Amino acid sequence: MKKTRLFAIIACISLVIAGCGTTSAETDNTAKTAVDSSSSAQTGTSETNTAQATATPTTAAENSGTAATAEATATPTASVNNSTATATPTVVPTAAPTVAPTTTPVPAEDASNDAEVINESFSITTEDGKFTKSGKTYTITAAGTYTLTGLLEEGCIIIDAGDDDKVNLDLNGVKITNSSSAPILALSADKVKIKSVEDTYNEIIDTRSAKSDDDDDDEGNAAIYTDCDLDLTGKGSLVVSSTYNNGIQSKDSIEIKNVTLKITAANNALRGNDSVDITSGNLVLIAEGGDGIKTSNSDISSKGNQRGTVTISGGNVDIYACCDGISAAYNIDISTEGNVNIYTDKYSNYTSGKVSTGTDFYIVVPSSIYTSTSEFYAYFYNDDYDNGVFVKASYDSMVSNGRTRYYAMKLSVPSSYENVQFFRFKTNSTPSTSSYTGVTTADILNTSKNAYMITALDSSTSVMTGDYTQISASSGNSSSKSVYSTKGMAADNAITVSNAVINIYCSDDGIHANNDNLLENNAYGVGDITIESGTITINAADDGIHGDNIVTVNGGNINIVTSYEGIEGNIININGGNTFVYATDDGLNACAGSATPMININGGYLDVTTPSGDTDAVDSNGSVTMTGGLALIKGGSSSGGMAGSVDVDGTVKVSGGTIIALGGICSVPTNSVNGYVAASTSFGSGTYTLKDASGNTITSFTLNSNYSNGWISSDKLVTGTKYTLYKGSSSVLSWTQTSGTMNASSVNTGMGGFGGGGRFR
Repeated sequence: MKKTRLFAIIACISLVIAGCGTTSAETDNTAKTAVDSSSSAQTGTSETNTAQATATPTTAAENSGTAATAEATATPTASVNNSTATATPTVVPTAAPTVAPTTTPVPAEDASNDAEVINESFSITTEDGKFTKSGKTYTITAAGTYTLTGLLEEGCIIIDAGDDDKVNLDLNGVKITNSSSAPILALSADKVKIKSVEDTYNEIIDTRSAKSDDDDDDEGNAAIYTDCDLDLTGKGSLVVSSTYNNGIQSKDSIEIKNVTLKITAANNALRGNDSVDITSGNLVLIAEGGDGIKTSNSDISSKGNQRGTVTISGGNVDIYACCDGISAAYNIDISTEGNVNIYTDKYSNYTSGKVSTGTDFYIVVPSSIYTSTSEFYAYFYNDDYDNGVFVKASYDSMVSNGRTRYYAMKLSVPSSYENVQFFRFKTNSTPSTSSYTGVTTADILNTSKNAYMITALDSSTSVMTGDYTQISASSGNSSSKSVYSTKGMAADNAITVSNAVINIYCSDDGIHANNDNLLENNAYGVGDITIESGTITINAADDGIHGDNIVTVNGGNINIVTSYEGIEGNIININGGNTFVYATDDGLNACAGSATPMININGGYLDVTTPSGDTDAVDSNGSVTMTGGLALIKGGSSSGGMAGSVDVDGTVKVSGGTIIALGGICSVPTNSVNGYVAASTSFGSGTYTLKDASGNTITSFTLNSNYSNGWISSDKLVTGTKYTLYKGSSSVLSWTQTSGTMNASSVNTGMGGFGGGGRFR
C-alpha cells in the first residue's frame, strides 16, 4: 500500500569545533561587599547579539485552501484510545469551516530590545550570605541573597555552598563576560535562583572557543551552568550568549517565570537534564548548532518523580534551532494560552551547523524483518572477537525504495573498532553472539557509508544478508530534510497540547513521539500524542504529526499546511475539533505497531487533501471506522487501485456521521449506514449542496480543484428518499437511496482525472 519515495544518496557532514578554558578561585576574602575597581567603562553599545528574533520563513508551503480562523462546530462525547471505536456518535454538523484555521506567528518580546550600556564598576552585596573574592572570581559559600550590579569583564561568579543551601542572585543591571570559564557556575547548592530585577537589563556572555561535544566539564558547559536546580525569574530582561556550547544548563531542573529572556548558544539554548518548566515570561531561544529546549534524563528521582519532561504552561516562546525545537527525554506538555513559535534547520535565521556528538550509523531493514518483538544491535570488535561491544539501534524513521517499506534504526558508532557484525534479538533479551534470531557475516566496518541495509533473512539458518548504503536523513521520507533530526517537537514518551497557539516550520516531523526507546525508568516510551485544544499550524518536510503509537485529536484547530505524511500513528483517533491536512504522500496513515492499525473518526471536522498520483488521503494498514463528525477526503489517483481517497487493508465501517471521499476509489464502506457511489461523476471547482426531495440541506462542500469519482456515506441518508447534488443551482446528479451499503466490486474506478484542493462545509 505504501508509495514510491525517494531513497536519497547524500553525504553526512558534521561540524566539529573545539576549545575550553580554566579558572581558579582563592578563598581569602570574607567581606560581604566587594567592588571590582578594575572594570573599565564602556562607551559603545552592548556587544551582545542583538538580532531580532522575529523572522518569518520566506518559504511558504502551498495549500489548496486559503487561510482564515474558524470555530469548531462539533464536540466529541467520548475519547477513543484504542483500536476499537466506542464513542457515542456526535451530532453531524451541516456547516463546517470552508478554509483552514491558520495564524500568523506573534513573536515573543526580545530582551535585546531593552539593551543598555553597562559600564559602572561591578559590585556584589549581601545581607545574609557569605562570599570570597580572588581577582575577578567571586565564590559564594553560603545560602543568602546576593545583588550583582555593574560590569565584570573576564570575571566569574562561582557558587560553592552547602548541599541544602538556597542561593539567590539578583541581577540589578549587570554584565559578566568570560573567555575561560562559565560566567556563572554553580558547583554546589540545593537550588539557585537568578532574578532579573524589574526594569533592569542584564547580560551574561560566554566567549570561550567552541566546544566539539556536549559532555559536561569542570568549567561549566554553558554561560550559566548549575549542578543543582535552577530558577530563572524576575520582571527584568536577561540576555545570555555562549560561543562555547549551551546557553543555560542545569544538571537537574530549570524553572522559568516572568523574565524576558534571550539565549543565543553554539549548541542547545536551554538544557535542563531533569526537566524544563516554563510558567510565564517571554523567551527567545536561539540554538545555532543544537536543540532549542532539551532534557536528557528519563529515570525516576529519589522522591519518585519522573524526569525528562518539558512543560510550557504559560508565556510566549520563540525557538530557532539548528536541530529539534524541543527535545524531551520523556514528555512534552504544552498548555499555555500564549504563543509557541518553532523554526528548525533552514527555517531558522541562525543555523550555523550541527554540533557533533558522535558518528551516527543506521541499520535499515524491510518491514518483513522488522517486527515489534525484535531488536537490532551492532557488535563492534577488533582482533579479539570475544572482547567486542554491543550497541543497540533505536528506531528513527521509515524510508522506502520503490514500494518496499524499510525501517531505519540509528546508533552511535564507538571509536577505535575496526570490525562489525549485525544481530537481531527478541525484545528485552540479553545480546549474545551465540543466541539470536538473525545475524550477518562479520566483516570490516565500512566507514565510507552511514547505513547497512538488510535485505533478506533465512528463517532456517537465521542468516541475514545485505550491504552498506547511504541514506539521506535521520528519518528518510523526504529528500528535502537534513541529515540530523530537525523536528519541531520530539519526545521519547508522550506529547500533550492544549490552549496554545503553536506555529511550527521544520525540516523534519512537526510533532513526534517515540515508543521504541528503552527509557532509564526501565520502560519503553508509549509514543502517544494528544491534542486537546488550541490552534496548531505546521509546515513540515516530513510528517506533520507522528506518534509511534496513538495520535488523538479531541479538539482545537489543526492545520498541517505541508507535509510528506500528514498524521501518522499505529492508531489515529479524531474525536473533535477542526483538522485540515495537506500531504504529498498519505494524509492520514495508520501503520504497523503494537496493535492492529486503525483510524477512528468519532467527531469534529476532518479535511484531508493529497495530490494526484501514487498517494492516499486516508491510508490504513488495518481498518477505518466512523461513528460521528464530518469528513471531506480528497486524494489519490482517479483510477483507484493502489491509490485513492480511502485505502485500507481491512474494512471501512460508518455507523454515524458523514464522510465524502473524492478521487480514486480503493475502498468503500461495508456493513455501514447508507451510502452512494458516484463513479462516473466529475467534480469541478465550486460549492456543492446535497438536498433531499423536500429541499432540506443534508450537507455542502466547496472544492477549489477538479476531481473524478467519489462516494458519500452518512447516517443522514434515508432509504427510499430521493437526493440531488447541486453545484450552485445546477443539478450534478440525483439518486433514490436504496437500502444496504455500497459494494466495492460494482464501482467503476476508471473514470476521469484528478486535481487537488478543496474545503468542505
